[in-house]
Amino acid sequence: MLLAAGLYDMLEIWAFRFLVLLALAIFIRKMVTRLRLVVRAPGEFSFDAFSRRVYRVLIEVLLQSKTIYEKPIIGMAHAFVFWGFLAFSIYTVTGLLDGLGFVDLTTQKWFSVYRVGLIPFASVVLIGISSLLVRRIFLKPSTLGSRVSGESVLIGGLIVTLMTTFIFEFFVADELLGKVNWWAHYLAVLGFLVLIPSSKHLHVLLSPFNVFSRSLEIGTIRKLNIELEEVGFETIGDIEKKQVLDALTCVECGRCEEVCPAKSTGKLLNPKSLILQSKAALVSGDIEAKLVDVFDPEVLWQCTTCGACEEQCPVGIEHLPLIVGARRGLVSNGDAPAYLGKVYNHLERRGNVWGLFSDQRQKFIDSTNVEIFDPSCHEYLIWLGCAGAFDVDFQNSLRSLFSILEYHGKKFGVMSKERCTGDTAKRTGNEYMFQELANKNIRDLQAVRASSVVTGCPHCLKALGSDYREFGFDGKVIHTASLVNELTRGIQMNEGSDKVTFHDPCYLGRYAGHVDEPRELITKFGGKITEPVASKKQSFCCGAGGGLLFEELEEGKRIGDDRLGQLERTGADTVVTACPFCSIMLKGATSSTDKETKFTDLLTFVRNKLDTSSALIKKS
Repeated sequence: MLLAAGLYDMLEIWAFRFLVLLALAIFIRKMVTRLRLVVRAPGEFSFDAFSRRVYRVLIEVLLQSKTIYEKPIIGMAHAFVFWGFLAFSIYTVTGLLDGLGFVDLTTQKWFSVYRVGLIPFASVVLIGISSLLVRRIFLKPSTLGSRVSGESVLIGGLIVTLMTTFIFEFFVADELLGKVNWWAHYLAVLGFLVLIPSSKHLHVLLSPFNVFSRSLEIGTIRKLNIELEEVGFETIGDIEKKQVLDALTCVECGRCEEVCPAKSTGKLLNPKSLILQSKAALVSGDIEAKLVDVFDPEVLWQCTTCGACEEQCPVGIEHLPLIVGARRGLVSNGDAPAYLGKVYNHLERRGNVWGLFSDQRQKFIDSTNVEIFDPSCHEYLIWLGCAGAFDVDFQNSLRSLFSILEYHGKKFGVMSKERCTGDTAKRTGNEYMFQELANKNIRDLQAVRASSVVTGCPHCLKALGSDYREFGFDGKVIHTASLVNELTRGIQMNEGSDKVTFHDPCYLGRYAGHVDEPRELITKFGGKITEPVASKKQSFCCGAGGGLLFEELEEGKRIGDDRLGQLERTGADTVVTACPFCSIMLKGATSSTDKETKFTDLLTFVRNKLDTSSALIKKS
C-alpha cells in the first residue's frame, strides 16, 4: 500500500515536471522570438540619469501611479491585481519547488504566517479582476474595441482560478479534493506562463524596462546622423529598439486613443492602432515591409505631436518617435503634403515659416527701440521667433514683456538677425532642414555668448531648450511665463470680477511642465480662473502642432473648434493663451461659432491688470 502510494507520488512529480518543462519551453521559444526583434532592431536604449529612471519605475510601475491617477476606479482594480501578483510570487515559487519534488517549504512556520497574510491580497485581486471582466464583457468601452477579446476573458478566468483555488485551500479537508484543487491552481499558473508572450499581458514582464528606457522628456525625437545618410523609417526593419519594445509592451488599454485630439475629432489617426499595426508587422517577420503598406500615410500627417498619448500611456510607450520617424521616411522620398512643401520653401528661402522678408522684423525692433543683444551689458537675449518677428498679435505680448523687464531694471536685447528654430521641420520629418537651421542658430547664439535665452513661444522653447542640446547648445532657455512670474513674486492684486480660463499649450504644459506659473500670474494679477474640462498636463490640443498650423483642409471636425467649445463652456469672460500658435488656431475657430469670445495673451493680461496709476510698469 505504501509502495503504491510512493509510486503514485513519484509519477505525479514527474508528470508535473514534464508539464513545467513543456510550459517553460513554449514560453522561452515565444520570448526568444520576440526579444530577437528588439535585439535585431537598430538604435540603442538610453541609460542616462539612471537614478531618475529607477525612481520612475518605482512610482509608475510598482506604485501604479499613472494607472491610478488618470482613471482612479479602473486604475485601482488593475493595481489590486498587480499588487496581488507581487504578493503571491513567493507562494507560487514555493509551490512549484514542492510540486517538482525539490524542496518542501510549505511546512515552515514563516510560510504558514505568509500564507494567511495572502488572504486579503487574494480578496482584492478577485475584486479587481472581476471588475475588469465585467467592464470588458458587459460595459464594452469603445477604446477596448467592440469585440470581446477571448484572450482577455481567458486570462481573467485563469486569474480568478488562481485566487479561488488559493482560498479554497483553507476550507478543503478531503485529501483527494485538495489534490485536485492544487493541480487546478498550478495548471492555471502554467497556462498563464504559456499565454503571456503572445498576448497583451506580455506588458507584465516588459513594462518595467519600457518605462525605465522611456525618454526623460515627452516628444523626444533623436537626432539623425546625416553623414551616415540616416533618413528615418522606411521599412519595418528600420524601426528602432525602443519602438519595437513599445509595440511588444502595448497593453491595448486605449488610453492614448481616448485623449488623441485627431481621433476625438473624427480623423483616421488612432495612436493605439499605429502601435498594434507595427506589432503585427514585426511579429509577422516581414522586416522588408514598407511602412506605407503598414500605415496609411494620410494618418501619419494628422498627428499634432501634442504628446497626450505619451503622457497617458501607463507602460512607457512613445508614439511620437514612431510617427515622426515614419514622416522622415516619407519626406526623404519627397512624399510630404503639398502645404508642407510651401513651408519648407519658406524656411529655405526666408528663414521663417511665413516666407516674409526680414525688413518686417526690423520694423518691429525699431518701433519698440529694443537694443541688439550685447553680453557685456544685457542679461537676457529675447528670442522673437517667427511669430514675434511677424505676427502683430504676438508682438503685443513681446511689448508687454519688454515693459515688465524695463520696470524691473533688467537689461535685454535681441539678435540682429534671426531664423526659425526649425521646430516645424523637425516635427514634420524634415530632419535635414531642421539640422541646417539648428546649426546656424547655434553658431549665432554662441557668437553672441548668450547665456540666458527668453522666448514666449513654447515651440521655440522645445527646440532651443531641448532639441538643440544634441547639437552642443547649453544656454539656459526660459519661457516668458516663468521669467515674469519670478520677477513679479511678491506682487498680489485684489481678485478681479472677470472670470478667465487658461488654455494650456501642449508644448508649455505637457512638454515643459509649466502649468503652475501661468496660473500664478493670472491669480496674482486679479484673475479668477475657471478650468476647462481638459487642463494642465491633460490639456486638449489647439490643433496647430506637428505642422498642422499650415494645413487649410482639416478632415472631420477641426481640432481648434473642439477646443474652443471646451473653453467657452467654462463660462469665462476671457480666454488667456501663452502660445502664438494656439492663439492663431483658437481665434480662427471663432469663425464657426456665434459666441464672441475674448482672447488675450498671458503677458498682455498681466500688463493690462497692473495698477497703472502706481506706475508699476512703464508704457512702451
